[in-house]
Amino acid sequence: MKKKILIPNRGIIALDIIDSFKSLGFETILLHSPEDAQTLPVKLADRSYKFFSSRLEDSYEDMESIIDKAIELKVDYIHPGYGFLAEEPEFSRACIQNNIGFVGPEPQILEVVKNKIQLKELAAGLGIKTLPWFGPIKRPLDFDSVPNDLKFPAIVKPIKGSGGRGIKVVEYKKDAQEQINEMLKRERYQKEGLFIEEYFPFGHHIEIPFFRDIRSNILFLPEIESSIQRRFQKIFQESPSVNISEELRQSLYRDSQKLIEKIDYIGLGYVEFIVVDGQAFFSEINPSYQINALIPEIHITANFLKKQFAITTGELLHNVEGVKIVKPVYSVMLVSLMAENPFDIFRPSSGTVTEFYSYSTIRNMFKTDLYTGARMSPLYDPAVGKICTFSGRRANTINDMKNFLNNIIISGIRTNLPFLRHLLESKALARGETIIDFLSLKYDFATRKKSEEDIYIAGALLSAAFHLENREKNYKARLEKMKQPGFFTRLFNRM
Repeated sequence: MKKKILIPNRGIIALDIIDSFKSLGFETILLHSPEDAQTLPVKLADRSYKFFSSRLEDSYEDMESIIDKAIELKVDYIHPGYGFLAEEPEFSRACIQNNIGFVGPEPQILEVVKNKIQLKELAAGLGIKTLPWFGPIKRPLDFDSVPNDLKFPAIVKPIKGSGGRGIKVVEYKKDAQEQINEMLKRERYQKEGLFIEEYFPFGHHIEIPFFRDIRSNILFLPEIESSIQRRFQKIFQESPSVNISEELRQSLYRDSQKLIEKIDYIGLGYVEFIVVDGQAFFSEINPSYQINALIPEIHITANFLKKQFAITTGELLHNVEGVKIVKPVYSVMLVSLMAENPFDIFRPSSGTVTEFYSYSTIRNMFKTDLYTGARMSPLYDPAVGKICTFSGRRANTINDMKNFLNNIIISGIRTNLPFLRHLLESKALARGETIIDFLSLKYDFATRKKSEEDIYIAGALLSAAFHLENREKNYKARLEKMKQPGFFTRLFNRM
């Protein structure tokens, strides 16, 4: 009889889990919201069951309903994916209490890494540098104790936040106090607390992926630079980073080893650092499978989900005794495809995909839950794809990514493809100047030339509006006006 794995998630990560665990011989069972009833994961899972509501608290974040369904179906494992309940100690603990395998770290590990202040204090106690910070802040009056030597700009963060949610950049101390006062109106932040940390816009965000098994063997993968972010969501990532020296790279591995051994971390994880002027400062540990797993998968030619499952179920790392550091052979890059309109301040785009094509080569990978006829919901995260390219040289990888982005055609919804194409043309990116505040300091999407396709779309929309407004009256006159030289270009530049 096949073992069963329950997947209470959606989108690309649900597809990845379904594919990987089918390959392992599992029966894949998906829990999905009514809103996601026609999505690709529902079509590809062996079985699927609907939550009664599409609200997050009644579906993908409803721990009690998920556990009840897992017990009813007598599943062997739950893979939480990323986001939602993936980093919740209570969810991991509930699985264990009900004899269900949780594919991820044990609850005591999740407890440690979830509290960012305690983790920073732990790192500092091991001699690892951390960014200047102050916390916890649970009441507006707590802000009065912020030390005068804490510099601005700064970031206000939830102590137990994840996935970039709730993070706010503040330029001045007064702004920080106003932002904290506003955030503390929420009961969750009053209970769990906030903290404030110095912000370094010219720094670099570096992640160290790793596996650690029950015999304390550690496999380190090449670092990933994830500095280019929008609203604290990773947009462009590459490995290895061109912004750190070999000496600093080795110190990142040493500091990571100290931390994960101290907390006895077992499984897959990412240790995150901020690098400023050649110095590394520990930031946090991310304990869940990540959207950027394609990057280290290329470095070791292995499926990360399968390896994560093997390690968390007690298997040992293959050919690893002690500590093994994988050296990169390729330059690897990954961009995130989002259903957002870059010409309208990146507002999420919903609707039905009327056309979808792409063309891949051996050096390109495109994972997406889009298909012709798919409906993009306005209720959830707008991430719809991850696109990865690799080559022996960084310049070639950039060129391959440019070419691949031009081989994607999506109609019916707006995506950030024009933005990504323009980003890959950036001279600052080509030079490796991928700083944390890249999109503000090194890049200007507004300078992008409008393509003929964009102008055609604008014209089509306008002609449709004319037709609805007045089918025949003055229609010929309007069409003559539209034929005037440069009309569409002038029109589109006003949109």
